Amino acid sequence: MRPVKENARRVASVGMISPPPDVLVTDLADSALGCTALIRARKLAEWVGPGRELTSSGVLRPAVAAQACRALGIRMPGARLRSALDVDELMRDWEVATDAGLVVADGRRARAVPDLAGPADPERVLAGWVQAAVRIIGVPDDPCAGCLTMLHAFYPGDGPLDLDDLAGVVAALEPDDAVGGEPCPDCGEVHDSADIIGLGGLLGALADGEVPGELDDRGHAERLVEALAAFGAAVADGGTVRLTPLGSMLAAVVFDGSAPAPSADAGELMSAISAMPPPVARTVAGPWLAARSPAAAVRELLACAEAAGAELRMAALAFAAEIGPEAAEAWQEWAERPGFGAYARQWLAAQGSPAVQDPADEAWLTADALSILLEALPDTVPPLLLTTVLLQETGDDLAEILPVLRSSGHPAAAGIEARLTGRPGPGPSPAGRITGKSRGAKAKGTGRGPARAGGGGVCQIKISLRGVSKPPVWRRVAVPADITLDLLHELILRVMGWSGGHLHVFSTGWAEYGSPDSELGHGDETAVRLIELLSGPGDKLRYTYDFGDDWEHDVVLEEVLPASPGAADPCCLAGKGACPPEDCGGVWGYAELKEILADRGHEQHQDMLDWLGLDSGDEFDPKAFSVDDVNLSLGSVAPGR
Repeated sequence: MRPVKENARRVASVGMISPPPDVLVTDLADSALGCTALIRARKLAEWVGPGRELTSSGVLRPAVAAQACRALGIRMPGARLRSALDVDELMRDWEVATDAGLVVADGRRARAVPDLAGPADPERVLAGWVQAAVRIIGVPDDPCAGCLTMLHAFYPGDGPLDLDDLAGVVAALEPDDAVGGEPCPDCGEVHDSADIIGLGGLLGALADGEVPGELDDRGHAERLVEALAAFGAAVADGGTVRLTPLGSMLAAVVFDGSAPAPSADAGELMSAISAMPPPVARTVAGPWLAARSPAAAVRELLACAEAAGAELRMAALAFAAEIGPEAAEAWQEWAERPGFGAYARQWLAAQGSPAVQDPADEAWLTADALSILLEALPDTVPPLLLTTVLLQETGDDLAEILPVLRSSGHPAAAGIEARLTGRPGPGPSPAGRITGKSRGAKAKGTGRGPARAGGGGVCQIKISLRGVSKPPVWRRVAVPADITLDLLHELILRVMGWSGGHLHVFSTGWAEYGSPDSELGHGDETAVRLIELLSGPGDKLRYTYDFGDDWEHDVVLEEVLPASPGAADPCCLAGKGACPPEDCGGVWGYAELKEILADRGHEQHQDMLDWLGLDSGDEFDPKAFSVDDVNLSLGSVAPGR
């Protein structure tokens, strides 16, 4: 939702703030300075004063952060503070202070900006307030569709709404509308509307992508109102909520400021609204639609869709279809074209209008649907897993699809076939994967690669390293359902990045499995298959690596895909965060290591560089991750290793 982000960044310019009618800018500035969020941020800014030391990541150094907590009455999580990032309350105030321009960073020091601590320049005060307040809806990180839609429910009117009404707004969103259907960039999950609260860093609930799984629509609404109230943007009276003049100004900045210019082309419009919830998208697109007739709008949108990638194409087609029957003239014109005109003929048929029928439409639309499906999947997904997904999504196997694909005349048909079959053709060939024969309790052989899928199908699992944040470390992997635990152990080492050589154990809560050893008392992991322990989505087990550092991993089953003809090679689908260095002391040791490497003045800085073999702390990137590199590492594990 880039336009919302860009508008939030532009509000610092004088003249971007348009107060509600009959409200003086000075009154709004006074209200902004008097809200809870800015009062706390101003106290922090006053404490920062002419300068305080920062880490290379731009937060207060641990010792300085501890001083701030003591001075401001903020409770620390423990006696010794490892990082300012560990104190949610302090970080919330810090974000508001920096967003509002009350505190600015200058190299490795932060200083307060005293001329923003009072109403002498009301427009700058309001610009700073907006810059901080837009985090209520997740800007500038990831705008929350539920919060956007609830704020939109007040707009452009200023009448009060019940909390139940706001909760109903969230409930009315389809799951895909709630988050754009894409995985969260932090935790990798595709959340529905009940999983997102969208308050950014204000309330600390989205740290590292960890969101309360039990937050319902009512809770979502309550959290938004709580955040709005902290900024003086809303007033709650019992179960009724109304926006204040500050709240009305915020809504205007978000929605009016996100609207593309009426002269923008259709591509600019769709880039602005494609990820927005439908009610918000319609409002933001209003000026663009008003500048042209319905038929002219549909002509532009269809031309955009024909040339666009999959995601934008579907969004443009859907938006064009919403414009209504007044645009039938444009649909009729496009219905006379081969290929992409199939969408126009489909629309006209749904309206009950006569249209030129083309026998090739079904094949062309099938090919286009496949191109859209494949565009959403990484190039590294192996062909056999693609055919499994295809079977699940369409009910058709590859033998049924290929003849239709070849007869479609679709420009992407050859590339689609190459991806589905793995045969050379346009587009990248699948990378190497772990291969090897499955070993059970009575299986023979010495193969050390994870097993191929048998009758149990394919499991999509997520492996998350517990306790590590900023960033979190996780991998989403597709594996054979009948993989044995010893081979799953080998796979986890490769996808996470561990070098091996330490003891490990799988725990279910009632049993433990590892290398057969009478002293350890673990069950024989070679005799147990993954599907025997994780049978349905949400089931999980614990994997612990290195009994000294105790690196604990959650292995969660997300989905079981049906078996496909042949075998599916394991592959990594997504992930985040670099693997910690071996033997660094576990979760707490790794957190301290990152802090030391980021602080050139730390007494242990050079020692840690020497230990890791680095010339500079800048060479260490805890965010480093490449799905292609992980899959290459899987392919390097030979069957007889």
